[in-house]
Amino acid sequence: MTRIGIVLNFKKAEKKKNELLYVNSRKKPWLKLANEPEFRPYSIMRADKNDILKRHVPVDVALGIYIKSIYPDVIVDLIRPEEISISRFAENDIVFLMQYDLLEAYHLDRSNFEKFKKVLEKSNNVYPPYDYQKFINNKCYYYDYLEKHNIPIAPTHCIDIKGFNRNPDAYIENLLEDIKKIGWDSFIIKPVYGQESFGFGKFINVSENIRKIKTQLLNYFKKFADKYKGFIVQKYIAGFDKGKMEARMYFINGKYLFCMATSGLTWTTTMRETRPVQEGGTFKISDKEWSYIKHLAKKVMKTLPTFNLKEGKNSIITRIDIGSGLEEVPFSFFVNEVEFAPAFFIEKQDEPVIQNIGDALVKTAEEYRNHKKIKVNF
Repeated sequence: MTRIGIVLNFKKAEKKKNELLYVNSRKKPWLKLANEPEFRPYSIMRADKNDILKRHVPVDVALGIYIKSIYPDVIVDLIRPEEISISRFAENDIVFLMQYDLLEAYHLDRSNFEKFKKVLEKSNNVYPPYDYQKFINNKCYYYDYLEKHNIPIAPTHCIDIKGFNRNPDAYIENLLEDIKKIGWDSFIIKPVYGQESFGFGKFINVSENIRKIKTQLLNYFKKFADKYKGFIVQKYIAGFDKGKMEARMYFINGKYLFCMATSGLTWTTTMRETRPVQEGGTFKISDKEWSYIKHLAKKVMKTLPTFNLKEGKNSIITRIDIGSGLEEVPFSFFVNEVEFAPAFFIEKQDEPVIQNIGDALVKTAEEYRNHKKIKVNF
């Protein structure tokens, strides 16, 4: 029998993100298994609009339930963050990271971060493999990689924090001098290990507000210098943080599945309003623009490193975020981020996400039997 490990995120984190599925959903009858004693400890009670408490499960738990329901010959091992260990991972044929990864550990449970990293370094049955995780978690790595493969990205300058604590004023002066040489008068900063909007800083019209900008930068680095080792400085793209569109393109096993669209970095209220009109939603975008977005996302997918499994396999889940507003590229579209453990906004769309991912996990586990070690093909 195949034994699959799935590393779970903290329940409180998934509840905060609303990445939950109602266990008595008519559309997903297999979720009723969540009511069994085996899975009840992993469930989350949440009140509906009438303040009636109903049982839900996070996406990662739902995957385990789906696999057990559909594949009776597969054993599923649900691994809580505090249960992560080399020996626990070794009990499984393969271990998948779906929602909880090093970034989650870094932000939610710093004390577990170093332990988790050591487990990943010494385990050869983790999917995606540790080398790929390091690559995707460090935006500077994959921005440089994409740029070398002629993928449009926002103009980027990566910096480390060495020297700031020794001489903050000189550090700020040197940074502003470097940015001036690049030719940017407005820029943003975000941590290399940043997550969502935490650590995001915006600095506008430097030449007109030099004293104010220096003070802002000083305060910014005083706040974040001890939390992060590296930062990404990018040219400010007017409107991207307010009203410009971002298309979040989801791929399962390298194949495009669906898009969720944002406007002004905020989500609208229903599934149909966050899907492009070309996919049955109400988010308006021209056919030419939509065609190019899909072309660009698929090009990125083909460019990303693969693993030594059947047919040069990609990460099971990949989300490619296509931003807009960069004037010097076609249709102003560029790659903003790449993720392998993204949020799915599971309550906002009707795609069979869990079913597709669950099938892919089982298929990948079967393929892994012939390899025994997952290597990255950069």
